[in-house]
Amino acid sequence: MTLKNELTDRLHLHFIPVFELDLYKIRIMEIFLFSLLKIIITIGMLLVSALVILRYYFSHEKHPVQIQAHGEEQRIILPIRLQACERLVLFLDRIAVNNLIMRINRPEMNAIQFQAALVGAIREEFEYNLSQQLYISSKAWGLVMNAKEDTIRLINTASMKVHENAPSSEMVRMLLELVLAEEKSAVDIALEEVKREIRKSF
Repeated sequence: MTLKNELTDRLHLHFIPVFELDLYKIRIMEIFLFSLLKIIITIGMLLVSALVILRYYFSHEKHPVQIQAHGEEQRIILPIRLQACERLVLFLDRIAVNNLIMRINRPEMNAIQFQAALVGAIREEFEYNLSQQLYISSKAWGLVMNAKEDTIRLINTASMKVHENAPSSEMVRMLLELVLAEEKSAVDIALEEVKREIRKSF
């Protein structure tokens, strides 16, 4: 064997193990990193799953409580709302012009006395039912107020068309003419809305 060949063999024997050792280390590192990556992905998936489960649990845990609270509120409020609506229906029925005339008119009254009695009765009824606005919508209450004001307007208009000392029967006639001239009374409009409030409660 020549000197050149001997040197080549020695170098080959020296460097191959070193090269193979480096490859071995790289391979171990790759396996380690791959295992670490799998662990991180697994932990991430577990965390996401846990968050989804917790979110689902708390959202469904609160829902029955909310339903129960709403049901309890309805159980308490509903009878009060219905009573308020019933009282307002009665109020509107009592301030309807025909019913007012039958209830208030007296043969001995003159027009000015009759006017004062009608307006006084309406205002007294309204003040008695003032608190009912707490249990109905703003729209319904606004129509109830409008019915009251419109009825008073009709009474005052009829009163101005007759002499103040005229018998109440003349004012009754004038008042009924004004009512018949209306296409739909404010009282009827308010009644429809209050009845709609009752239907919405169920």
